[in-house]
Amino acid sequence: MKRLCLPFAIFLLCSCSEDAGSMKQNDVKSTEIGDALNKKAIERGILPDPDNLVFAGRFETRSELGTDKFCAVESSGGYTIGVLAVFGPESKCEGQGNARLDGEKVQVTLSGKGDCSFDAEYDGVELRFPGSLNEGCESYCTARASLSGTSYFIVEEGDDAARRALGRDIERLCG
Repeated sequence: MKRLCLPFAIFLLCSCSEDAGSMKQNDVKSTEIGDALNKKAIERGILPDPDNLVFAGRFETRSELGTDKFCAVESSGGYTIGVLAVFGPESKCEGQGNARLDGEKVQVTLSGKGDCSFDAEYDGVELRFPGSLNEGCESYCTARASLSGTSYFIVEEGDDAARRALGRDIERLCG
C-alpha cells in the first residue's frame, strides 16, 4: 500500500505544478482579453475613456432619504463645486468649494466653514468620497450627517447642467 502512495503523491505534485503554470497563462490571457474588451467598449462609448473624463456636470444619487447632489463647473485651473448629502428632512451636509481632476482622482476642497480637503475617486460615471474624512468636513453637516462614503452618479454633463443643481440652504450649489 505504501508503495502505491508514493508514486501517486509524486503524480499529484507534478500535476499541481502544471496546473499552476497553466493557471498563470490563463490569468494573462484573461487580462489581455479583458483589456481588449474594455478598449472596444471605450471606442464605442459604452465605457468612459479614463484619459478623457468629463467632470463638469450634475451628479445625483437618490434614496428613500432624499437626493444627494454634486455639481462641477469648469473654472480657471479646475472646477467650482457644490455638494448636498441628505439624511432626512432636517439632516444634511451642504457646501461649496473647488476641485481639481487628476486622472481618476479628484482633489476636493470645501471652503467657507471648516478645513475640508480630501481626494475622491471618479471613473467617468460615479464620484466616490472616501469613507473617512477630516474633522473639518463635519462643519458642513448637521448632527448625525456625514459626507464620508457618499457617492454621486453623473446624470447630465456640462456647466449649464451643473448650474441647475439646487441645494437646501444654498439656492444654487454651483451658481
